[in-house]
Amino acid sequence: MRKPTYYLWRDDFSSQEEFEAERKKYANIGFRVVTFLDGNSNINIHDGIKALIKNHWDSV
Repeated sequence: MRKPTYYLWRDDFSSQEEFEAERKKYANIGFRVVTFLDGNSNINIHDGIKALIKNHWDSV
């Protein structure tokens, strides 16, 4: 069985320590944690992932 994925945006946290505590919290309960370094966390993540895949696929 695959692990569920939890998405975090680094920009949502004021310090690295706060971010790491949140990341570890989800990782310790069994989530695979994916971190985005920038971008708007209010945008639908699935649309962003689809755009990322499309941009990568177009460059191949």
